[in-house]
Amino acid sequence: MKRWILLFVLFLIYLNGYSQNLGIKSNLLYDATSTINLGVEYALSDKLTVDISMNLNPWAFPHQRISPSGTVRFEHDAIIKHWMIQPEVRWWLCEKFNGHFFGAHLHSGKFNVGGLTFLPKGYGDEGIQRNRFDGWLAGTGVTYGYHWILTDRLSLEFSLGAGYAYMKYDKYFNYSMVEDPPKDPNKYQMHYFGLTKAGISIIYMLY
Repeated sequence: MKRWILLFVLFLIYLNGYSQNLGIKSNLLYDATSTINLGVEYALSDKLTVDISMNLNPWAFPHQRISPSGTVRFEHDAIIKHWMIQPEVRWWLCEKFNGHFFGAHLHSGKFNVGGLTFLPKGYGDEGIQRNRFDGWLAGTGVTYGYHWILTDRLSLEFSLGAGYAYMKYDKYFNYSMVEDPPKDPNKYQMHYFGLTKAGISIIYMLY
């Protein structure tokens, strides 16, 4: 993971030194979930740009489970730990960094998620509310977005993407209910079709 971060920083430095069409961004939706994220977008031509975003969530959220008598039975951590990198090529209807665009993206990452007891009970015993899922994903999708210029340097971007992701993972039973959750001996995989990207991003143009 440290290698990916270093390469990403070096890429930013390279583009900043040799480009006159470069913006850096942060997705406010990811910020709201405590996910550290950074993106960079670079112009290839008047109507074509490449966007690369990287997300990291290393946090755990302590939680106490209380027995009916009012005593603390044990503590566990609700976790949404993950990292993901998502490169995207964008075609702009008007001009780069202005107005509507369409994109095609790839995504790859790892996740370790579970014990999210704040989710609706409808997720059930087999879901992420009580269990933990540890694995990786890879896939692709398409995006529509709009870039709104606020000032010469500052902009807002709205984007929404859908596509496919292949997931392979291990499952730990009753993560939110027991102190030492048992691991399912089976290996799980899933073919996911649906939302793959959502963003309300603040952008600072470096040129």
